Amino acid sequence: MADFFSLLPDTLIILIISSLPFKEAARTSVLSKRWRRFFHETKTVDFDETHFIKESTEEDQSKKDTQRRAFLDFLSDWVRNSTAPVLNKLRLAISNPQDSALQVNNCVRFAVDRKAKILELDFSDPSWNEESFENHDALFDLPPSIYEHDTLEFLKLFSCNFLSSGFENFTSLKSISLGWIELPNSSLGSLLSTCRFLENLSLKKCWGLEYVSVSAPRLKSLVIDKCLDLENGVWINSRTKLRVFKYIGLLVNVEIESWRDLEEAYLDYGLESNLRDCGDLLYQTLDNVYSVRHLTVCSYMLQEIPSAEDWPTMKPPLQCLKLLTLKTALHPHEYHGISFFLNSCPCLETLTLDIVPSKIFQERATHLPLQEHEFLGNSKYVLVQKWMKSLKVVEVKGFKGGVFEVAVVGFLMACGRGLERLSIVLSKDKGDPSQEDRYRTDAERLLRFPRASASLRASII
Repeated sequence: MADFFSLLPDTLIILIISSLPFKEAARTSVLSKRWRRFFHETKTVDFDETHFIKESTEEDQSKKDTQRRAFLDFLSDWVRNSTAPVLNKLRLAISNPQDSALQVNNCVRFAVDRKAKILELDFSDPSWNEESFENHDALFDLPPSIYEHDTLEFLKLFSCNFLSSGFENFTSLKSISLGWIELPNSSLGSLLSTCRFLENLSLKKCWGLEYVSVSAPRLKSLVIDKCLDLENGVWINSRTKLRVFKYIGLLVNVEIESWRDLEEAYLDYGLESNLRDCGDLLYQTLDNVYSVRHLTVCSYMLQEIPSAEDWPTMKPPLQCLKLLTLKTALHPHEYHGISFFLNSCPCLETLTLDIVPSKIFQERATHLPLQEHEFLGNSKYVLVQKWMKSLKVVEVKGFKGGVFEVAVVGFLMACGRGLERLSIVLSKDKGDPSQEDRYRTDAERLLRFPRASASLRASII
């Protein structure tokens, strides 16, 4: 068989290798001496110690130390032998960077010299628990050489201190991702005022923030992920034409003055440990994301929202919403919340039921009787079924065939007159793969339920 790759020019082969994950690109270096040279010209570089260091017990510490030395030797060798004149991206993920400061600084210097557009420095420890309220001090200071990098477009810093004043040289910077650091409000404010062309900002496990206040005309996307001390909430002023807002954390007040520009919102309060009778606060938050076309909400929202004074529907309804994702256990305590969203989205076209492990609160946020709910057989309660006319697609992810899952999906099939497609993705149970056969049997039985739409096509994946 002819080797057509051998006929390709070097520049095209390098382009192909650069599009591969770095780990896969490395494997091409064993093909021949020529390919070994190509690998050192790749423009996308990913140094990740977890590719070398496997999880081990304390008794295996010497083995882990050997693997770490192999990783550092590989990193140094690659930087020394690279012939790429410029880089698209360099990622370095290494825990305990203090023990290898020379290699880290050389790697950053290499990225600056090769004018990498994307630089990711992740010094967080894989053992840190993202769900806990414990904070961890940053393990490294950003090397001074990086502040010379005026062509940088994307910067990610995890467990890495920095000088916000040094960002004034980053005239091309459009995206910043910060995590696992103390970030006082003064530092965040200085960063936002310095990076005038910033379009995307992500904050993960940052602490020291009493609130997030954003006034950045070019900012399009804001992610706040498990920043747990935002006592005074989130405020996006009218100058910020935000299009995507994602919030994961404790329930706080969110005010978005420029809500008319918002297209997508993701609201996850799964870290809450109890219901707080805060349905009105959640209702107000939903009112702040009124114009979104795609909305994702969590199980906590579904259980708490029925305590809102204006339940069972948004007034006015979410007219722009086309795609709704519910992260849910499909437990009866979530049913009234599910009804609320279906009742509030008259133009909904796609509903995704993402079945995930969820914290179910036995006290519930409402005293509404469950035995009268439509999902459990009584069709006269709560739902205004005119919304069913617009619904075209239902996606169920993580299906296990539980009786409450079947009740909800069966109801949608029986009432969705305009349904065109139902997709059921079976749960992948790592503990017992044989369970998948039972899930499939339950799904196949479900598909024999009555359907309101003669054109409904169903599939099981």
